[in-house]
Amino acid sequence: MTASANTASLLLADRQYKVSSPLLLSLYSIIPACFLLVLVDHFLFGHQLRDQYLPSNPATLLIWAVVFNFPHIVSSLVTLADDEYIPFYKQRFLKALLIIACGVLAVNILFPLFFPRNIAVGTHYLFFGFFATYTMYHVLSQQFGISMMLMKARPGGRDYEIWRYLSTIAATAMYGMVFVPFDLQKVMIGSASLYQIGQGVAGLFVFLAVAQGFYLSRQSKRQLGSWYMYSNLVMLIATFAFLLLGYGIFVIAIPRFVHDLTALMIYSVHDQNRNREVQHNYIYKYLSFLKVPPIILCPILAIVLANSIECGAYLFDVSAG
Repeated sequence: MTASANTASLLLADRQYKVSSPLLLSLYSIIPACFLLVLVDHFLFGHQLRDQYLPSNPATLLIWAVVFNFPHIVSSLVTLADDEYIPFYKQRFLKALLIIACGVLAVNILFPLFFPRNIAVGTHYLFFGFFATYTMYHVLSQQFGISMMLMKARPGGRDYEIWRYLSTIAATAMYGMVFVPFDLQKVMIGSASLYQIGQGVAGLFVFLAVAQGFYLSRQSKRQLGSWYMYSNLVMLIATFAFLLLGYGIFVIAIPRFVHDLTALMIYSVHDQNRNREVQHNYIYKYLSFLKVPPIILCPILAIVLANSIECGAYLFDVSAG
């Protein structure tokens, strides 16, 4: 490495970073970009993108698997590999990991082996419902919490919790309709399928969540915070519109895109500032010979480790099968 490169690396390491609020807001530009793609598909391709090429689950796309979802989870684990964080979070993290592992094992292996099929299938759907609800709650809680901070309003209180739960119900209903549409269409309650009822529930709670969000936006003391709040409300409306238009991929991709890139930015900046003077993180300490600051190394590590783990798991499944 040259002297100039060493100097640049030292300057980068010494700098105190902040997460750019306008940059966080710019992530919501994916919403008009997706609507533009829908218009192109409608007028130029006759819905061929929707009906033939775009999957309902973005996880099946290579770029999505490489950059999103699991890398975000891994980046949080990289951040936790800290000499002060490990003693503090060790017990609660191990307990949560044990509960998750036991739940996945029970639902996917034990129940199908030892219980009748209807019980095993029912348990699987209950677990899916729990997973979908928690995922949407986690995704929206991060974005809503940032909204309140950018508005310089305190997150919490009854009105904020109502907004969060209304949005979670709407998002969970849409999540289920994207991932298990045919199962929901088979179940009839009177003259309506469970899928149609789910659409009604999602639409109602989107309306209520947006109304509650506008009510909360009156607390804003900063214009940028108001725009961030409105962007989250637009995201709820847009995902419901994409659901009705049959573009299930965007229902999942838009909130995950915003959430995962926001998290990666926050973790990267946190790790840079946290290890600026003293290297508390064991991973960055071990890789210090690379002379790459955490703000750059964090997303690279997240992507490399996540995809290495997923590839390893796939190869294990293939060899075991």
